[in-house]
Amino acid sequence: MPVSHKQKARNTSIFLAIFGAFFLLPGLGLLFFKAIPNLPRLFSSQGLSGDEFEAIIAEGIVGLVFSLLGGGLVYWGLKKPVDDADLLDSDTPWLGRKKWASESLQDSFALTGGLIWGFAIFWNLITTPALFAFSDELSKGNQLIWIVLAFPLVGLYLFGLAIHKTMDWRRFGQMTITLEPYPGAIGGDVAGTIHLPTPLPAGTPVKVSLDCVHHSSHGKNSSQNIVWQHHDLFEPQQSSRSTSVQFLFAVPANFPQSSCTTNSYHTWTLGVNAELAGVDLIRQIEVPVFPTEARARSSFRLNLKSLTSATNSADALFANTAGREQAIVGDHKNKGFVSGLIIGLIFFGLGICLAYFIGHQQNETFVFGFGALFSFIGLAILAFSVLARFRHYYLTLAKPLLELRFKSLFGGRVLALNYDEIAAVTTESRGSMSVGNKHYQFFNLGLKLKSGAALRLGERFSRQQVERTASSLARQLGVAVEENISTTIKKRHLDKGGVN
Repeated sequence: MPVSHKQKARNTSIFLAIFGAFFLLPGLGLLFFKAIPNLPRLFSSQGLSGDEFEAIIAEGIVGLVFSLLGGGLVYWGLKKPVDDADLLDSDTPWLGRKKWASESLQDSFALTGGLIWGFAIFWNLITTPALFAFSDELSKGNQLIWIVLAFPLVGLYLFGLAIHKTMDWRRFGQMTITLEPYPGAIGGDVAGTIHLPTPLPAGTPVKVSLDCVHHSSHGKNSSQNIVWQHHDLFEPQQSSRSTSVQFLFAVPANFPQSSCTTNSYHTWTLGVNAELAGVDLIRQIEVPVFPTEARARSSFRLNLKSLTSATNSADALFANTAGREQAIVGDHKNKGFVSGLIIGLIFFGLGICLAYFIGHQQNETFVFGFGALFSFIGLAILAFSVLARFRHYYLTLAKPLLELRFKSLFGGRVLALNYDEIAAVTTESRGSMSVGNKHYQFFNLGLKLKSGAALRLGERFSRQQVERTASSLARQLGVAVEENISTTIKKRHLDKGGVN
């Protein structure tokens, strides 16, 4: 028998309250029986030893953090549910979610910013004792204490992120979306108007994206897979004090609807982005999408101002480039580059510290090997990020020849093919990445040859871009598009006479 939403909500509340109590009670014990009674000693004329001072500070910080964390969990567990569980089990489940109870939806940017501020303060509180102990440990010859400085640096980064969120909020305010139709329709339209209480610079294009993501969890493992993704550019309508943007996406039938959080559920997320001087506009909001097959009103469609150019359509993408070299660049090419550099440098730095300060100086062979392994992983991440960033593909269509040029940090190769050697244009999913609520799925574009070999023409495309590019190229070559490349196909690398 399936569990109702009302029973799930009750079970979740009980779990949060009990789990929070395991943090709240020890935290209050540390505060009222250890930290607070010893506070006068910090300001008395009697000198405290370094260990006593650190112990009092640590007890106060840990007690405060545990009390706040546990108290918050107990509060969320005992407070009245905001969603109507009966409506969630009805034929109109979107009315049961408080945030979806009307056609006007508001983003949770203020709440997200508050959580980031809270986590930044929490992180810096629990890492502060490391700074007090730094000089004493260093004087004792403990060189490993240098690694501890990484934690306050992370705290500074979190404060910087919180300040950036605050600047974003001050500039753009709260975003509101009015859906038309309500809710968004599978087999129909997901459309509406975005409202911002601030004017954007004249002529600023706004990129609006719609993602359907499947979330699943099995024990300690969780994953996110993009089911459907689309984006477009729209022209905003501005006044002296506000900005509104109309958007519309036609969603094919037979896609999954929005569902509540369980071990397996689907979310539909609307992303709004605009590149501006200073702080960019970057917002996401979850929207209700259900199989109602409703369409936007004809008057809404007439006022829609999409900036999609006819020259960017699938039919025209390669039509005017005959005989000219064209760069094949995935629109996700730079995603993860900065993160890869940072993670690689962190692993490399930690590995060097472990290998030199402990492994080498204290003659600890195991620690030296462990540090060397960390350094190797960091170098591998750095190398992968840099090589991927500077890997480029160029294509020239001069019927009956296709010329592919590959360029990397270590040179490049050129390959020429006759059109009649090509069996199909191929697309291949090559993984995904999640950053906050935003999900990216990466695709490669390639060719399947009649000889059985496979060539790579480009990488790190979005689904929408790879489908459009593959369709246009297939029309020019007079072949079909195959969505997946079989793992049994023999690959050819350009630096070995072909391209992979």
